[in-house]
Amino acid sequence: MGSVWEETDEWGPEKVLQVYDPDTSMKGVLVIDNTSTGPGKGGIRFAEGATPLEVFKLARTMTWKCAAAGLPFGGAKGGIIADPNKVDRVAWVKSFAKMIKPYCPGQYIAATDIGTTELDMAIFAHEIGDMRACTGKPSELGGIPHELGTTGYGVTTALETALEVLLELNAIRIIRDNIKVSIQGFGNVGSFTAKFLDSSGIKVVAISDISGLVYNKDGLNIPRLMMDMKGKSMLSDLDGYTILNKNQIFEIDSDIFVPAAMGNVIVDETVTKILDHGVKIVVEAANLPTTKKADEYLNSNGVWVIPDFLANAGGVIGSFVESQGRTEKEAFDLIKYKISKNIKNILTQAIINGENPRVLALELSKQLVYRAMLLRKGAISVAREAYSRKDAISV
Repeated sequence: MGSVWEETDEWGPEKVLQVYDPDTSMKGVLVIDNTSTGPGKGGIRFAEGATPLEVFKLARTMTWKCAAAGLPFGGAKGGIIADPNKVDRVAWVKSFAKMIKPYCPGQYIAATDIGTTELDMAIFAHEIGDMRACTGKPSELGGIPHELGTTGYGVTTALETALEVLLELNAIRIIRDNIKVSIQGFGNVGSFTAKFLDSSGIKVVAISDISGLVYNKDGLNIPRLMMDMKGKSMLSDLDGYTILNKNQIFEIDSDIFVPAAMGNVIVDETVTKILDHGVKIVVEAANLPTTKKADEYLNSNGVWVIPDFLANAGGVIGSFVESQGRTEKEAFDLIKYKISKNIKNILTQAIINGENPRVLALELSKQLVYRAMLLRKGAISVAREAYSRKDAISV
């Protein structure tokens, strides 16, 4: 397994901070990847398997995501290495905040991620002593919590926009009124994606989580499913449902597949299953769900992959609105505007020029970040020149 240092390049990371608190046994990592476009933005992942390398890769994704969305943020990510259900999560979040306080919010602005919630953000902000230190806070603290479904709303917008463009330009053959969607993951992102898709009349036929899978070829009753899930943590806790093996999510006949759980799930072993079961579009709701090799395989076989840093940007766009002190409605309006605009732009160019959407979108993000890096270097040069002149005058 590689290290962060083997991944360093001209883009970053600028800082990698590993912390340990002997009083609580808290272990954590903060990666600030690139701040040329603004303070690094990224959630805090609270997971037993989190590693510095994984946190770095997530931070790099945030660099491209914020650039693509045109936000005044750079890329960063935090990680607390433990199962939040097996430790004193309040003490660990407070400890992590205390350890990285010098960097917040000037160089790093936190948010929720896997394992963290709006309540953790409240704890984090209070420990830092600055409400600007994170977004996704409870509404009582002026926040726009991710529990409102901003990321899932963005994924739904990406999916609907992709359909619109691909159908209009005859890039896929699909019956608009009988589309079937499968979703891997039923946490915050997966559940809200299912909810918003159902509200727009798009049929969700299968949903899986770590415990199993629920399936109905005629479409799941999403409102009923979400109601039945209240007070339960996993699909296997449901009564009155047939729970299948979670890995069967890759073998469901569907037109659109939405990975909305962990990374590295569309790999050599699963990519052929997705293709064999009729999937024509993959919308990446999770971060880094598809390996490079699998992405190239899907692209070469006519499957359109909407990359994570475009599709799941709803959360960070909502975070930007929160940082501006604006409303929830403004957050959802801006999410729809930015994501639909980006998807239309990238897919149209990809179709016309015969390019891979991920490669095209990544190149555009790199151009934006590179320009910001040049401007920053220019500003530093100007400042140095001004100080040198001042010194000369004083002498």
